[in-house]
Amino acid sequence: MRILHVISTMAPSSGGPTAVMAALLAAQVHDGLEIGLCTTDRDNPPSNRLDAASVRDRLAPGIVAHVFPTEMSSLLISRALRQWLKQNIDDFDLVHVHGLYRFPPTYAANLARRCRVPCVIRPHGNLDPFLYRQSSRSVLLKRLWERLFDLPNLHGASAIHYTSEDERERASFLKLRAPSFVVPNGLDWARFASPPARGAFRAQLGIGEAPLVLFLSRLNFKKGLDLLVPAFAKVRARHPDAVLAIVGPDNEGYGAKVRGWVAEHGLVDAVRFVDHIEGEQVLQAYVDADVFALPSYTENFGMVVAESLACGTPVVISDQVNIHGEVAAAGGGLVTRCDADEVAEALCTLLADAGRRTAMGAAGRALVQRKWTWDVVASQLTAEYEKIITRARSVQPTRKQP
Repeated sequence: MRILHVISTMAPSSGGPTAVMAALLAAQVHDGLEIGLCTTDRDNPPSNRLDAASVRDRLAPGIVAHVFPTEMSSLLISRALRQWLKQNIDDFDLVHVHGLYRFPPTYAANLARRCRVPCVIRPHGNLDPFLYRQSSRSVLLKRLWERLFDLPNLHGASAIHYTSEDERERASFLKLRAPSFVVPNGLDWARFASPPARGAFRAQLGIGEAPLVLFLSRLNFKKGLDLLVPAFAKVRARHPDAVLAIVGPDNEGYGAKVRGWVAEHGLVDAVRFVDHIEGEQVLQAYVDADVFALPSYTENFGMVVAESLACGTPVVISDQVNIHGEVAAAGGGLVTRCDADEVAEALCTLLADAGRRTAMGAAGRALVQRKWTWDVVASQLTAEYEKIITRARSVQPTRKQP
């Protein structure tokens, strides 16, 4: 089975989607699939460019990666990518498109439909109603692009890939005609099987054994930092030595707002900002935290939540993180509404009860190992591919040329 994945960028600073992509492709190659990757040289900030060799170096052996230059940084239009797809798309059994609102996934999905190549679209949470209620210029431009290009692609896709039932349910208002399936994200369990010893991240922060709440994600408006900061101010009233670590890259200048809220609430000495960590440092941060917090307004899966659970650290998440149901049912953490008072109460509850944190950490690790490891996820995705390809061949036995 030959599968082509198309994603706008593999820049490490783009966060979860690129990390998940690299791990997914490795798992699929391990399972015997022939995997191609089509992407661009777009980095963050867009004025920078990724070196094709650096992209390939982060991928497992056996993955054939094509990295193309872009002519327009905002939409990532690439004539070279367009030409390569036109010449090669018919060589694949299925195209798996990741994301919306940019030229690479949009063009690939459109071309696949026209050439009758089975196409799966993964929207990466972009169909959440919360995002439709935003009114910035960039969001309005996305709505226009969607109406002209992405909605026709979604209606005509062979299938839409959601990573949770909540994500699928939240997209139901669009009444998309394409069939859909749910296959979650995965983790490489070997990386989490023996978490590091506690202490190195705390030493980096200089906090000793103080109660530590960890936020680890992009500093973005949808992550709920406007809730977490005032919530932590309430936590400090009950746990005066508590520390909040806000770890992650700034996104579109949002970090300045977050630092402003920290100062406004008198938390400058209680909050530590860390711009970027990777590899073993990430695991160390999870292990050293007493509680992980992500009160997002929208989160189609929440890889950082799964990673925290895999390290045995309980979580406090909002009911807009689409895996909240599984987390609550397994007992891996506490779920709140997007409300600062509720977030504060949940954090205080866990910080005050070490035994409960330990039990929740064990339950969270068991959940991840049972449902969210790549050996489980990759086989589920292959089964979906097989259904789609079989269905396409029975309905459209011959393909059109590009």
